[in-house]
Amino acid sequence: MDTANRTFVALLAIIATILVGWVLHVGASILQPLVIAFLLASMLQPVIVRLARLKIPPTIAVVFLVALIGLGLAQGGLMLQSSIEEFFTNSGAETLVDGVHDQLVKSSIPERVQNLIVDSLKKSDLQGVSTDLIGGGVGFAKGLMLIMIYMSFIFAEQKIFRRKILSIAGSREDEASQMLEKMARGIQRYLSVKTAVSLLTGSLCYVVLVSLDVPYALLFSLLTFLLNFIPTFGSIIAGFFPTITALGSGAPWSTALTVMGAYLVINLTLGSYIEPKILGRELNLSPLVVVVSVVVWAGIWGVVGAFLAVPLTSAIQIMLLSSERTRPVAILLSIGPGEKSKD
Repeated sequence: MDTANRTFVALLAIIATILVGWVLHVGASILQPLVIAFLLASMLQPVIVRLARLKIPPTIAVVFLVALIGLGLAQGGLMLQSSIEEFFTNSGAETLVDGVHDQLVKSSIPERVQNLIVDSLKKSDLQGVSTDLIGGGVGFAKGLMLIMIYMSFIFAEQKIFRRKILSIAGSREDEASQMLEKMARGIQRYLSVKTAVSLLTGSLCYVVLVSLDVPYALLFSLLTFLLNFIPTFGSIIAGFFPTITALGSGAPWSTALTVMGAYLVINLTLGSYIEPKILGRELNLSPLVVVVSVVVWAGIWGVVGAFLAVPLTSAIQIMLLSSERTRPVAILLSIGPGEKSKD
């Protein structure tokens, strides 16, 4: 391929990428629930298989699990939203900022730095940020019925859908089958491990906050659990709120710094060491790609996009890896070369 053709192909790829991003952004209200439904269905598939081994009919198992997930998401979303409203009703963003300012005045921090910190907190609009985070994190509850409907049809048509994909693949049916299996296995493992690690992270942070008498320990631990699904940025945001609350509620600097240090140690230990050890190379994405994917998907779908960034990017990488033409792009997204499909 000569230089002119390569340039033309690259230009087409850029235009196609921009167009796809625009379609995803415009169709977010329809596509977000569909993607969430696919991910939940993928995560629950092993449970359906286990229930089938116990002689429970698949239809009954699907109806039960869909109803259980729906009720759990709805109840969890309402409880979290209620806790956020209670927090800002009782504490108030201005009260927290004033409390932080009082603590800064008592410290030896230069006045210029004090003013910079307080001004930054005021401009950050703590209540607005929290509302956006919770609204994004549980905003899909508005489309909860749509998610449940999607999940029901996904479970009902999963075998037919698989046959359609394999039929489209034609002579590459075996490769398509391997790709689907690898994608499903990777997403299932990632979501399962991430949920377990997030639950452990939230629990440990709860113990720390309770032991230090930080107000709203349960709320912050729930936020930690949710935000842990957002790589890198989630843990930073999760530790920010309890640290500011501890400082703003009149606790000494030592308490606030202990909260910050505890969050840092817990997240580094679980997120940067234990989680990768459990996942192994199942999720073959470089750390830089993970961070960039969070930023890109957040730009397209907001906070929901940040939550879904890793499984979506992983699925795209697996699809790129299945073709010789796009394999170089998949390798660029991976941890390192030599990850040819072996499955």
